[in-house]
Amino acid sequence: MRVLNIAIDADGSPSGYISWHNHFNKQSKIRSLKPSLKNEKFGIQRMEMLAIFFAISDNLKVFKKIKRTKQIVIIRSDSRSTIEQLNNKAQINDKIIHRIYESIKRMLQKICFIIVFDHLNRTKNRAGRLLEKVFRKNIKYIKKT
Repeated sequence: MRVLNIAIDADGSPSGYISWHNHFNKQSKIRSLKPSLKNEKFGIQRMEMLAIFFAISDNLKVFKKIKRTKQIVIIRSDSRSTIEQLNNKAQINDKIIHRIYESIKRMLQKICFIIVFDHLNRTKNRAGRLLEKVFRKNIKYIKKT
């Protein structure tokens, strides 16, 4: 039996953008959501958890199309606190983050492969680099006008 590993990087920004990159099929997506309020207590953690939620939900069809008996999907984020919360090593102190966490757990109950949440260095997070490109383009556009 051959084991298939699928790695997906996820990242979120308090400015309202989240992104993911699937290393298996080389697809990426950037979503624009409602930005968190300035100086909001859990704004960054909420966006990081939402990035992981959408990374899983947007890739469910990809997972189901692959006909392997043993799949391991590695969801990676540069947010250590989010990864620790998903691995039940840290407590969730925000009601909204807890609702997102519960939605992720319900979604994972419907699939039949192994999900691993792993911390990734910020410089190696491909989804984070996608967001940085968006910010650079926006800054250039603002400076021109």
